[in-house]
Amino acid sequence: MPMYYFNLKDIQDIHTDTDGVELRDDAHAMEYARQVARELMQSRQIKTRSWRLQACDASHKTLFELLFATVDPTMHHLPPELRSTVETVNARTANLSDAIYDVRRSLHQLRGTLAKSEGAPYLAAINGCRLDL
Repeated sequence: MPMYYFNLKDIQDIHTDTDGVELRDDAHAMEYARQVARELMQSRQIKTRSWRLQACDASHKTLFELLFATVDPTMHHLPPELRSTVETVNARTANLSDAIYDVRRSLHQLRGTLAKSEGAPYLAAINGCRLDL
């Protein structure tokens, strides 16, 4: 069975799945992601609607991202138009979060490159993820 990795992307960071899970196929990976998202959302749906689970294959190539708002059981009573609006707002919040994360990472890389060029100590990794300098 193929191996799948599910990285949690919250508002501030990306939490990398280092263990992975063996699942039958992509459809089962999607259902697994939905279950995990529902569990992580329990009792804090509003705070986590813009979080995502990024599903990756064995080579860590992204297959899909699941926005938590799309599986939020507390929104089932909403009319479809309002639910769609809430999902859109949360998707945009998630995209903004990604952009901020990328800018921070670029700044760390720039600072590391400058420090390296000056022969000073520099940051080589953040949260265990190597910065490319």
